[in-house]
Amino acid sequence: MHDFAVTKFAVDRSRINKRLFIPKLLFLPAILLALVSQHAYVEDGFWDTTWEVVSFLILMIAAIGRVWVSAYISGRKTHELVADGPYSLTRNPLYFFSFLAYLGAGLAFEKLTVALAFVVVFWVSHWPTILAEEAKLRNKFGDAYDDYAKRVPRFWPRIGRMKLPDSVSFSPVAFNRSVIHCGFIMLAYLLAHLIEYAQISGIVPILIKNVP
Repeated sequence: MHDFAVTKFAVDRSRINKRLFIPKLLFLPAILLALVSQHAYVEDGFWDTTWEVVSFLILMIAAIGRVWVSAYISGRKTHELVADGPYSLTRNPLYFFSFLAYLGAGLAFEKLTVALAFVVVFWVSHWPTILAEEAKLRNKFGDAYDDYAKRVPRFWPRIGRMKLPDSVSFSPVAFNRSVIHCGFIMLAYLLAHLIEYAQISGIVPILIKNVP
């Protein structure tokens, strides 16, 4: 029994590592495009400034949103069907806010083309995982999950009244780890502007100009 548990843990861990590794590979072409291309907008002009502000706001919402979701899911995910708080608006709030993080990171480079590339990377790398996790939850919770799925959309949050519990218990260790991870989301904004500075300074060569 112990050997089975260890084996199952190793398999699950391998799947998690694979799920985290694939997006990194898919990111390489998108990052390369951002690194060697220059946006088509006037520096410090209307659209240049607009994408800076919009990307910062989206990244902030993504970071705060993931912290909010973590407060509800930390310590509860493995043994109960969480259907309150953000989970009463969408069945995958963590992935929804991750989507916003990808979008905001792409826009931080002030190129709609790069933002589109980041969004494509998100869907290709995360959608299969969303479907796989849904199947796992349906198998584990049965009719309770089916009823939940009928009430709450899979991804895009519904506009309606949120179900709030009287209290929520969570794992401080898991929550603190999630908060630290969420803090890294804002580094995308800093990275984008460091690349832009390197391009303007001539440190990084610009191979593709006027990218929308």
